[in-house]
Amino acid sequence: MVFGTFDVLLWSRYFTSQGKFFPRQRGVDSLNFIWIDWVVVIAFLSLTTGIALVTRRLISNYDSFLLAGRSLKLYLGMATMGATELGLVTLMYFSEQGYKSGFSAFTIGLISLIGFVFVGKTGFIIKGLRELRMRTIAEFFGIRYGRSTQILAAIITFAAGLMNMGLFLVLGAKFMLYMVGLPPEALPYLMIGLLLLVLAYTVVGGMVSVVLTDYVQFIILFTSVVLTTYFAITHVGYETVVDVVQREYGIGGFDPFANDDFGLLFIIWLIFGLPFTGMWPPALSRALSTVDGETSRRLYGFIGLSFLGRALMPMMWGVCALAYFAGDSAIPLPLIDGTPDTAAAMPAYLSQILPAGVRGLVTAAALAALMSTFDSYLLCWSSILVNDIVLPLKPSLRDRQKILLTRFSVIGCGLFVLGWGYLYSPPDTFFRFIAITGTMYSASVLLTTAMGLYWKRTNTPGTLASLCIAGTLPLASIFLSDTGVLPDHLEWIVKDKLVGIVTYVASFLFLVVGSLVTQNSHPPKALARVSR
Repeated sequence: MVFGTFDVLLWSRYFTSQGKFFPRQRGVDSLNFIWIDWVVVIAFLSLTTGIALVTRRLISNYDSFLLAGRSLKLYLGMATMGATELGLVTLMYFSEQGYKSGFSAFTIGLISLIGFVFVGKTGFIIKGLRELRMRTIAEFFGIRYGRSTQILAAIITFAAGLMNMGLFLVLGAKFMLYMVGLPPEALPYLMIGLLLLVLAYTVVGGMVSVVLTDYVQFIILFTSVVLTTYFAITHVGYETVVDVVQREYGIGGFDPFANDDFGLLFIIWLIFGLPFTGMWPPALSRALSTVDGETSRRLYGFIGLSFLGRALMPMMWGVCALAYFAGDSAIPLPLIDGTPDTAAAMPAYLSQILPAGVRGLVTAAALAALMSTFDSYLLCWSSILVNDIVLPLKPSLRDRQKILLTRFSVIGCGLFVLGWGYLYSPPDTFFRFIAITGTMYSASVLLTTAMGLYWKRTNTPGTLASLCIAGTLPLASIFLSDTGVLPDHLEWIVKDKLVGIVTYVASFLFLVVGSLVTQNSHPPKALARVSR
């Protein structure tokens, strides 16, 4: 079902009907946390909030608010980019993919590593944008194609980003619910509380606050993820994990081409997006915040192994959770509408096996992961709204007005994300939804950016045609899935694997053909360096 009301009372009735939904192995129906777990979490929240308040005095103009004054050096850039992209939602959707696909899910991380190596070696897109001193990727469209194209690219990026981000609060709150052992009625309050926490220091400190808190969060995240992986594997045993994957999925648990959830089309879809690895706007904003274009290129070269780990380790948690719930001593796997809640398997598993103190550290790390991703994403989408949609229409805004408008936009985006999380339920795994919204952005905005940088004959009509087709096809897959409104010969439109491939191919063809047939009427504009 594509849309369904996220009814808190319904959840409450369901959970209470299951009896002890959070049973401890000792058979006691109580919170999973003890005092030391709470101390760790509270200490972390106090530290990051204090950093946000201190950094407020460092904001002097719009660039310092949005891009930290373009002063990021290599290692700080690695830490903040790693923390941003190792979000709690990342841990959740990768662990779910590991639970549902076994070791075949590791293919996603390996393809991502190849993409980072490619971008790091070539500086594909990111080095050119940094040397042009772009604030956002859509700003490139303004100098290369024109104002209307910039606004359309910004709208596509903004829409894809907010839909993508809409699942963050639900997954984050669900993780906290299972880990802490709170009653199900606390879910909406957790969502609102997490949102308010992130809004507070993002609105106050901007990118400076985000970068400095990310540095602290990266240290906590790295330590906790490695520690959790150790406990997750040793509790069930690696040999048991392999046996369970073999029993549950057969060869498909190890071979992605034989896996029902992946298959050849899914691998091709991932490969099509390989050149655009790590260029989701919040991560790209880190590259645009570095001291120069060469640092941006090196940043991607170094960060690849980190991104491989961010995929493989939570996937391993999901595979271990599969082995745990297949055992005799496991708690019941959480259910939704009578079917297994595979997204909840990982936090439910970890809540039972992690020792006291470590459980608090992992929860603090999860909060760090949520906050470091959420703040960066909110700031990124808000900056796109202000810089690429509002400013082209009203360029006379002063820095103070732009900062104020961006802060109001952060709040507005946060409220939208809260509402979207209540209304939307992805039909497949959460990663598949992340992938299709990512395709909506990369096949349109990133592909046309690359062509604008490297093909001189790219012009405005071809770019507009490419943006329209690539921005529309994924929306059909998102909104028409399981509606039954399409005739049989158009059912392929809602199959995300096929739509993902077709979107890339159609976007490229529309751009090339559209540009070639309109060369005389719309000659391409030359790139000019922006002076700031």
